[in-house]
Amino acid sequence: MILSPEEYSSASTHDLLAGAARGYVPLDHRFLRAILGRGESVLADFAQFVREPREDDRMEMEPVLLELARHLRTPAALPFLAELARVNDFSFPDELTWAFVDLGAAGIGTLIGLYEEGKQAPDATFTLAGLGVKDPRIAELLVEHLRRDPGDGAIMLGLYADPATKPALEKALAEAGDNESLRQELESALKNIDHADTSVPEPLDIFPLYPEEEFPYFAAFENAELLEFVKSPVAAYRARAVKMLGFEEPPPEIVETIFGLAQRDPDSQVRAFAWEALEGVHEPPEIEQALRSKLADTAASSEERAAALVALAHEARDDQDLHGLILEFYESPETRAQAVKAMWHSADRRFERSVAQAFDDPELEVRRQAITAAGVFSMVPQLGRIERCFEDEELREAALYSYALAAPSAATPARMRKLFSKVEDLAGGLNQEEAVIVGKALDDRLEANEYDPIFLVGDRPEGEEDDEPAGSQSGAVKVGRNNPCPCGSGKKYKKCCGR
Repeated sequence: MILSPEEYSSASTHDLLAGAARGYVPLDHRFLRAILGRGESVLADFAQFVREPREDDRMEMEPVLLELARHLRTPAALPFLAELARVNDFSFPDELTWAFVDLGAAGIGTLIGLYEEGKQAPDATFTLAGLGVKDPRIAELLVEHLRRDPGDGAIMLGLYADPATKPALEKALAEAGDNESLRQELESALKNIDHADTSVPEPLDIFPLYPEEEFPYFAAFENAELLEFVKSPVAAYRARAVKMLGFEEPPPEIVETIFGLAQRDPDSQVRAFAWEALEGVHEPPEIEQALRSKLADTAASSEERAAALVALAHEARDDQDLHGLILEFYESPETRAQAVKAMWHSADRRFERSVAQAFDDPELEVRRQAITAAGVFSMVPQLGRIERCFEDEELREAALYSYALAAPSAATPARMRKLFSKVEDLAGGLNQEEAVIVGKALDDRLEANEYDPIFLVGDRPEGEEDDEPAGSQSGAVKVGRNNPCPCGSGKKYKKCCGR
């Protein structure tokens, strides 16, 4: 269900949760306030929600629901917590254990019920032991556990740390004989009882864990979903949706919608993204005429004119007027980032000098576009400057991709593997996401030289395995075909690099 933030208050709790699970409702303070403002009544909705089949969800909601329940900090959450334990086959996520610990003595009866229902469920035992509450029911249960499993029981009683259970531990120690590992566990438990941690956990404040405002998960949406978002009353949602539609040449059935937004949307950013989304669209012919008219219209906003410039940039190598306009837009700080973007979209290497100058621009987005352009143009003299950007958190991903594109090397599988290792060393190591970005650039080089890609591996059909696992010598990384493409295009992998 697609909702604007203004509609949250009138939407049902279930619709808000379902929207968040699909990525339509962003997890931000507006969502949190809409849920928490309903008080304890939402907890019954949480229990119902986790009972439903959730195979189609894009967002993992269980941790969010647990954080919301912990923020409310009320015994009314216990039926929900119990239902979540059942849904997870009595295996407690850490957040579920913490939620019970937050409630202290109020949760004992529920946990003992789960312990019995789950046939002495180990996670329920652990949670009772760590609850921080001394209660004869817990002590009896843990002492019985000690009799059945002395080693594990000793660990649980050490965590429970109740002096009343020392006789049971001492008896078990006397019966341990020469079992040295068991003796150590029992002695450690007795020591823990004498030095128990009596600190009380701080109440959870959920708001610092989430941004004040966030966007829906646009990168995961199909075109039909994006088209629904372009009808949103929220201009920022319309803008992001049309931007995502523009990451690939729009199919004919939605060109008219994008063209209409470019001409008539009341928000200038939406219109700008729509103009840019029409890059490469030649039918009907009035679209290119409209783009050229917008670019020539000095009364139009610079944002829209710059977007039209990017959309037409692929013609700049053969159109001296366009070439000159890119340089003209580059001279203005307001449009310089889009001008540099137009430079690399044009694939016209005559812009290399301007790209090199843009590395020193005070604006972050200009520098990011310059790094991208240097990679696209294989500007080897700029490799040192690109490498220095590995240390900049804002520019690191763009720099990794561009370095892998521009570094001199024969584009063969063996040489690309060596280059992957070189980039990894220069960057001080790569996390999973960064490894995918570098692998994408190197696969681009291989495919340009008629080799099969070796780094990014899409989902296999059921029963079919990868030739080499992720992290093997080849550097192959598995990428789900429905995941956002690691190249940063914003499209799904199956519609971008996984085609």
